[in-house]
Amino acid sequence: MRRFSGWTQAAVKKLGRLSQQREQKLTKKTTNTPDYVGQISAALNIMGIKHEREYKFLHDRRFRFDIALPEIKLAIEFEGGIFANGAHTRGKHYASDAKKYNLATMHDWKLLRYTSEDTKNINWEFEIAMEIKNLIEGINDQRTAQNI
Repeated sequence: MRRFSGWTQAAVKKLGRLSQQREQKLTKKTTNTPDYVGQISAALNIMGIKHEREYKFLHDRRFRFDIALPEIKLAIEFEGGIFANGAHTRGKHYASDAKKYNLATMHDWKLLRYTSEDTKNINWEFEIAMEIKNLIEGINDQRTAQNI
């Protein structure tokens, strides 16, 4: 059995540089990305629309909706990074999103998708919240008409 002789100074420096690079990449991702889903959620809260974030809609799958209104099976997804080669536009993640959306549709979910293009207007989050409110009212009107 050979005895460990220790780290060389060059190896320690290289390891330090690698960990600094990893840390910079992690902090860069989290500090530059606005929380669009959080802003939509806050607008829904202000308007009194009950919803859940990161809602797991199938118990046997890992898929989650950004925001969901489970009572009426309405899902809201925010597709980030579409203009910056983000994960939602690249192969594996795009295919996974397609599978998630198809499964949601097969289980009678309605899906609204938004992108950073939708955030260009002032009070964009309230525009989205109003769309959701109008959709809820339309669904409730349909249910009422069916029960008559």
